[in-house]
Amino acid sequence: MMNVKNPEPVKILHLLGSASRGGTETMTSLLVRHMGPGFENELCFLDRKGPVGEELEHAGLKVHYLPLRSPWALLPVVFRLSGLLRSGGYDILHLYGLKANLLGRLLGRILGQRRVLGGLRSAYPSGRKEQWTLLLDRLTFRLSLGYVSNSQAAIDFLASHGYGRRKFWLIHNGIDTRPFCDRSAEEKGALRQHYALPPDKPIITCVANLRPPKGHEYLIEALRELKERGLEFVALLVGDGPLRERLEESVQSLKLTEQVRFLGSRDHDEIPTILAITDVFVLPSLWEGLPTAIIEAMAAGCPVVGTAVGGMPELVIEGETGFLVPPGDPGALAERLELLLQDPALRNRLGEASADRVREHFSLERMVQQHQALYRALVESENP
Repeated sequence: MMNVKNPEPVKILHLLGSASRGGTETMTSLLVRHMGPGFENELCFLDRKGPVGEELEHAGLKVHYLPLRSPWALLPVVFRLSGLLRSGGYDILHLYGLKANLLGRLLGRILGQRRVLGGLRSAYPSGRKEQWTLLLDRLTFRLSLGYVSNSQAAIDFLASHGYGRRKFWLIHNGIDTRPFCDRSAEEKGALRQHYALPPDKPIITCVANLRPPKGHEYLIEALRELKERGLEFVALLVGDGPLRERLEESVQSLKLTEQVRFLGSRDHDEIPTILAITDVFVLPSLWEGLPTAIIEAMAAGCPVVGTAVGGMPELVIEGETGFLVPPGDPGALAERLELLLQDPALRNRLGEASADRVREHFSLERMVQQHQALYRALVESENP
């Protein structure tokens, strides 16, 4: 009987600019921890050790840290990363974020790394809406095979700015839906008590870093309008960032301290618990890629009010799983939030449709399978 030799494992180095907890880091961690035995993954952060790296180390993955936090660190990082690429024998170098893409593309070309991919998590490669970052990225884009994008909107945007459309692969984000199972009324009541929340007021939740692109100031203005219209609610803002002090001052000046709670950063394992007691999820971003926060909220059966930016229309189906409003429009936000706050039956219907949509289109299994198929195809191709 003829022995069939198993193909060699595909060895991949994932190079990320940040080790902080964010959408890119969360999705990459999920991906590498759930890939099959035919793939060997290592990770390198251009940052100090952070929670995502620790999580990956605990899962048994090999993790490297090359902090690039000042121009003075560039030469040591280049030297150490070059050594890693030379000795690692990687089949694929997968890059995430502007720093990682610029450095990885250039070193990859110098060192003869044939398969260099980018991970696109926002319409703007850097995650920041700045023209100079787009120019730098476009100038070095030809040094890579292309981008694996999590949204069609990002592909369309970059193609309209001169990027070759053939150099993109679309793989939507996916999550493990099991932690987002439905809870009984008794469990939800106990969770409300745990968070010191009133038993009868609807809960509005926003999970996002407190940074300008997330649009929290427009949400707070919308909440002010809801209060003036006599609606009762409690809004939970989950996340932290440089705008926290300013946003807290705004809440105080608008006399919303009884309605708005700042929960700060929470461990990712706690997010399903918070979403279990959420009646409406809101994300007022000014621009986005394909936000994991919305996928998780939909998996938990929450109706969503989001902004019609980036990949959000690929997630939220207007009138079926939630509503989309223009960015920077607190009046439109307030209108849709009011509609859902006043109609529990509508909330339930949209929430059930949201959970069904995530299970069908945005599962972790689907995301992992598509990445594995792409990696294997690139390695087997003579001319990737």
